[in-house]
Amino acid sequence: MSNKSSQNSKSDPNQDRTSHNSLLAQFTNATAAGYHPQPQATTTYSMTTGFNANSTSSANQTAKNAANTFLPLPAQPIDLTTFKGLKFVALDGLLIETRDIYDQISGTIQWEMCESQEDRCMSYIRDQCANRRTFLMTSGGLGKNVVPKIHDLPQLYAIYIYCADVVHHQEWACKYSKVRVVCNNDDLYLLPQLAVDVAQANIDWGDALLKSGKRDEAKKKFSKADENLTKYAKNPDPTMVNEVKKKLDECK
Repeated sequence: MSNKSSQNSKSDPNQDRTSHNSLLAQFTNATAAGYHPQPQATTTYSMTTGFNANSTSSANQTAKNAANTFLPLPAQPIDLTTFKGLKFVALDGLLIETRDIYDQISGTIQWEMCESQEDRCMSYIRDQCANRRTFLMTSGGLGKNVVPKIHDLPQLYAIYIYCADVVHHQEWACKYSKVRVVCNNDDLYLLPQLAVDVAQANIDWGDALLKSGKRDEAKKKFSKADENLTKYAKNPDPTMVNEVKKKLDECK
């Protein structure tokens, strides 16, 4: 990605964040006409808002488990005759421009950086991303304006909102099923969810390639999915990990 900073804008993700690592809220009943399938678990997190200190141990354990589990989108078949690949778009690109890990998880340095230009972002996704699976990163303020206008486009696969005021932005974001996470800590929440979602997209792509007899190409997609799950997802769903391992075996 061009114009990358040599230093990360975030602190070391391995530092102790126990006091901050808590689930703020979970989206429920998020629906959007015309989009299938919907996310299994679209969640919002806050690094700065914790559970009440008087919460029961069972409630705390539930929150801990939910915060550490990042579920994929359901499998969606890919038609290789029309499919053009994955695309990654950043409406507010400062976070992504300063962190190489976004390139590593996505598997590309070719992000479309829209430099906070809402019309440019919407036009690009509408006109240039047809027959692709598009991942959109945005701030809360910009996303609030853009997401309602493009949410139902079939090429828009998943949306990630990085913002300071999680409580405020979850109020509108919970209405849109493609919003995968609203958070103010990308290391703990956005990056693991992105890793899982990119893995699922590669699994779907690999499945299509395998069915068409292109084993070597399918193996590359499954290998990318495996890398994301084992290296970046932190606490991946074991079922998903095992599925990828089996698919890699099929490619031998």
